[in-house]
Amino acid sequence: MKTEIENIIYDYADEIPHILIRVINKITLSNNKKELRSAINKIAEETELDKFFAYGYGAHHFWLKHRKLSNGEPKEYRLLKVEFLD
Repeated sequence: MKTEIENIIYDYADEIPHILIRVINKITLSNNKKELRSAINKIAEETELDKFFAYGYGAHHFWLKHRKLSNGEPKEYRLLKVEFLD
């Protein structure tokens, strides 16, 4: 898997750095899309991932965006993208 950080990290809440570190660690430790999806689901259950970030999967990638605190909508630009190479 190939990971690209595409935008700046906003740390407007104390939880954001901790959640983001968990996500990046799981990206690094995952061997494929299935493992990453499982890890992200677990992080979402254990943290406020869905409050601060929007995320999803394409056919060959995972993406993550910050959410706007004002209305919960995803920001326009991705924070990071992970390409699945298999």
